[in-house]
Amino acid sequence: MEITCTQMDVLISFYIEGDLSKALKEKVTEHLKQCPACRAKYDIIKSMLDDLKSSLEDSKEDEVYSSANTQYKVFQNNLSAYVDNELPAEENIKIKKFTINNKKARKELEDTYNIRKLMSESFNKTKSEARQDFSKNVMRQLNPNEDYNFTFHPVLKAAIAFVITVLILSAIIVFSLTL
Repeated sequence: MEITCTQMDVLISFYIEGDLSKALKEKVTEHLKQCPACRAKYDIIKSMLDDLKSSLEDSKEDEVYSSANTQYKVFQNNLSAYVDNELPAEENIKIKKFTINNKKARKELEDTYNIRKLMSESFNKTKSEARQDFSKNVMRQLNPNEDYNFTFHPVLKAAIAFVITVLILSAIIVFSLTL
């Protein structure tokens, strides 16, 4: 049985975390080799996770001078408000200037936009498929002999995933500010 792109949306996170059976992992690997769209999604998610790990390691190793460190902390504190267009014009200009002159800030801004886009797409997709238990159906189609006992409603799953993502991102920002 071939894996569809819709099924891949569910399986990518399990694949990255190594939570798939050997047979299913091989099917996902084969699909990623054949499907450029799913490969692009996988690459974006994997790249963001790798960058996140790298930035956490870099932040421990890199000690930047006080002035630059302070500017970067201001940037990080205002990043979410900047992305959501909630800053006054003067603060927006400061963030733009800092981002233009700082490679690490540009990367963080790009990652923030990518995360926001992926979260929005995922939420909208889950919302539109709320009438069916999507994950349960995907797993049942791929492994009809195994019984998966998913008890959460898909909208609740999406809400939990969204909250967890926001909490993780907040923790990362708070952690990076304490360094």
